[in-house]
Amino acid sequence: MRKFLLKSNKAMKGYLLGTFLVCLVLSSCQISGLTSGYSHLSKVEKERVINYAGKIDSISNYSYVYNITVEQIKEYILAHKKVIVYNYTPFCKSPFCVPPFLLIDRCKSKDINVLIVSNIYDDLFMHMSKSYPLFMINTKKYKTKWRWKYIESFYFPLIGHNQEEINYAGYHYFQDGVYIKSFENFKDI
Repeated sequence: MRKFLLKSNKAMKGYLLGTFLVCLVLSSCQISGLTSGYSHLSKVEKERVINYAGKIDSISNYSYVYNITVEQIKEYILAHKKVIVYNYTPFCKSPFCVPPFLLIDRCKSKDINVLIVSNIYDDLFMHMSKSYPLFMINTKKYKTKWRWKYIESFYFPLIGHNQEEINYAGYHYFQDGVYIKSFENFKDI
């Protein structure tokens, strides 16, 4: 009986140790993409996020990420002849996702202004540039932490379509203040 109890005790210790290690590993994991990712930012990165209320054209310091509203985007679109609003996901590896500078270079040759509006903070600070500002959807306005919800709530009033209707295209083209079309591939612009 004593041997049985000793074997059971060792088995129980092994089970508890295994459970502890699994819990430790799982608690150190973070799942990206479901929420804005703001809580994963370092203190320094959080200090570089500004809730911006002014005109987009007034921004000259590109070392910050500017949280903006759809109203600010609309104001910018009305002030410029041709605009592409890029629904940007920094960590996206799809061929339809491109680094902002490629899109800006392509559009500049066609006299199209570009707004890079990220839908998540994850990896965003790796794509900062001294050539253009980076924007982020002001998620507080939509009272949800879920990324898909605030993306839909941001873009629907801007383009008049839900994401499914435009096949989740990321490049939204406006001319003379009017939404024209969304593109899946930046090469089609």
